[in-house]
Amino acid sequence: MHLSMKTRASVISIALAISMPAFAQDGSSTGTADYGLNDIVVTAQKRAENLQDVPIAISAVNADTMAASGVTNVSNLMVALPGVDFKAGNGFALPTIRGVASRAASPGFEAPVALYVDDVYYASQLSGLMSFNNVAQIAALKGPQGTLFGRNATAGLMQITTREPGQDLSAKIDLSYGNYETVRVASYVGGGLADDVAADLALSYQTMGKGYGLNRTTGNDVLRVNHDFGVRSKWVFTPADGTKVRLILDYVDQENSNNASRVPVGESTVPPFAPNFGGRPRDIEGRDPLIRHREGGFSLKIEQDIGSLQLVSITAKREGRTDITFDGDYTAVNARYIAFRQNDSQFSQEVQLLSPSGGPFTWVLGGYYFNGSNEYDSFNQYFMGAGIPAAGPLANAVHLQLLDKSKTNSISGFAQATAAITDRLKATAGIRYTSEKRSLVGVSQTLTFVNGTSATQIVPDRATRFGKATWRLALDYEISDDVLGYISYNRGFRSGGYNSNNITLPAFSPEVLDSYEIGLKTDFLDKRARLNLAAYYYDFKNIQVFASRDGQIAVLNSGNAKQYGLEADLQLRPVDRLTLTGSYQWVPTAKYLDFPAANIFTPRAAGGYNSLIGSATGNRLLLNPEHLVTASADYEAELGSNKLGFNVTFYHNGGFFWDPDNVIRQKAYSLVNASVRLVTDDQLTFSVWANNITDKEYTTNGGIQGFGPFGMQREALGPPRTYGVTLGYAF
Repeated sequence: MHLSMKTRASVISIALAISMPAFAQDGSSTGTADYGLNDIVVTAQKRAENLQDVPIAISAVNADTMAASGVTNVSNLMVALPGVDFKAGNGFALPTIRGVASRAASPGFEAPVALYVDDVYYASQLSGLMSFNNVAQIAALKGPQGTLFGRNATAGLMQITTREPGQDLSAKIDLSYGNYETVRVASYVGGGLADDVAADLALSYQTMGKGYGLNRTTGNDVLRVNHDFGVRSKWVFTPADGTKVRLILDYVDQENSNNASRVPVGESTVPPFAPNFGGRPRDIEGRDPLIRHREGGFSLKIEQDIGSLQLVSITAKREGRTDITFDGDYTAVNARYIAFRQNDSQFSQEVQLLSPSGGPFTWVLGGYYFNGSNEYDSFNQYFMGAGIPAAGPLANAVHLQLLDKSKTNSISGFAQATAAITDRLKATAGIRYTSEKRSLVGVSQTLTFVNGTSATQIVPDRATRFGKATWRLALDYEISDDVLGYISYNRGFRSGGYNSNNITLPAFSPEVLDSYEIGLKTDFLDKRARLNLAAYYYDFKNIQVFASRDGQIAVLNSGNAKQYGLEADLQLRPVDRLTLTGSYQWVPTAKYLDFPAANIFTPRAAGGYNSLIGSATGNRLLLNPEHLVTASADYEAELGSNKLGFNVTFYHNGGFFWDPDNVIRQKAYSLVNASVRLVTDDQLTFSVWANNITDKEYTTNGGIQGFGPFGMQREALGPPRTYGVTLGYAF
């Protein structure tokens, strides 16, 4: 169900009614020694804690760091948040943590990385490619999360926290202009409306006059943001001591052609019907791509003290509509294209009861309910022949039309407790039980053939139920005041369900991941240095894989897999005003232990690839680089009464395979961003910035697209070198 014009107007008008409130403090760090590193506060265990005291591998970044590093949306977050990466498939977000990833993109599929914004789970992958609006902090919790968070996740989760208004009045505005005629505006205003009421309003807008590439068939620009608008308003009520109510309203409207793909330049297996047209690397041919995404919602969080305990209730509702069109053969030949509309709706209710913080025994109890639907309002796939071989149900078809809805109904209860065994040794145990029903309803598929006849298939409504227990066990030992060691065993799962595109397949089972981890968190040199280490072993069962069956995409269970790795995060402040950071992730082994029925592509003499069913056992997991490196340097100098800042950020990806057959590999690549900023004593900011300074070509969506017994390589490249200026003002 989409948001009506009346609903949209109500959300925006309520937000715009706010008068000038208080610019919220970052909330992500607190001060320490004069020249030492700041403490980072996270809520990984449902209460505010110093990141260095939490026995979980966590990376966190605040708004200032993201701005200095050139991060404005999730698609380039990897340069600033260690161990996290994002790919995109035709508008669907494909996030990874520690290389654990999925290329599945369809209604009802859930990513291995769960996304939470202000305590609310965002179920649809179409929500994931967001631009940031008023973000205070982003934290990535690494490894399976199966106890304290509403939806289970195998790879980990991302917590996005936006600023919260206070009583003091303040505001901020940033205006940016860059190459490709890119204009970006971000504004915030917030403060107290009464003694017990504070509110804010955040607006963001971006547009591009030119795209990164050109459609040589139509003459239109592609890889271009037509518009990206977001509005968010947060209201905080404190009617009595021990009571806090937080209401959030938000809405986004995005239109772009970022789903543009092409046959790679110089690809030697281009089929004869689609000669390699050359052009610039980001140019395409064929039909114009388009993504139009609209989404909005609200959340209501109530925190109530009951004696020494705290009761928390979080209620949320979201709705979205997305229209996507793209050329399915990636060439000027009118052979195949796809156009569909997806509607997403979700409701969630969470209740938590928390013990007081800081004692020898702390605990949290809770329950979570989630109800969601993801619908193909219309899915159309057009086949024009032109030499693409076809077989199976799609042979001789010129049009496939599909309607269906994937539904989720889930309820779970959870508990976790931490007990102090000695002054320095603590034990944590947590468990969650989830009961879930997944269903596929309203299924109708119509095929129209070259001779003008058609056939309609109606599949009865289907449902599958499962119950899963997941848990966390951990020991942490405070070796000294600044050194914490821990070991943990965690289990999480990724929900099963039905394939919305491949409607006759049976339900696929939940993916389960057991993680065994040992870690060390250290501060030293009078808190001028911080080094966090973690080593882990992952044991996957029923791992979910993306495949092609009968010419349609599908998620299947391949069997088991294993992965182990080591990661290190380092922060240094060697002198006043200079901060250095670095991270290294090494994954020497990540392989399928049991994958007998994978899509295996081999080059055809006539061009393109043959698609066969064969074994991928022993191959490396897809999208999983062996080496991942990030580094940054940030320096701030006094310039009279003003401040002059410099930032350089570096990202290196050691390369990965796009598919389980390990045929197409993204080569290793590096990205460099830099910025210079001047902050005057009256809070005027002027910045000059450049991203991807070396103009590196790297792929954000690649591999081989299967068409039944046939396949074609295609790719979509990330942004080229971009640069510009930003003018900001705050009070």
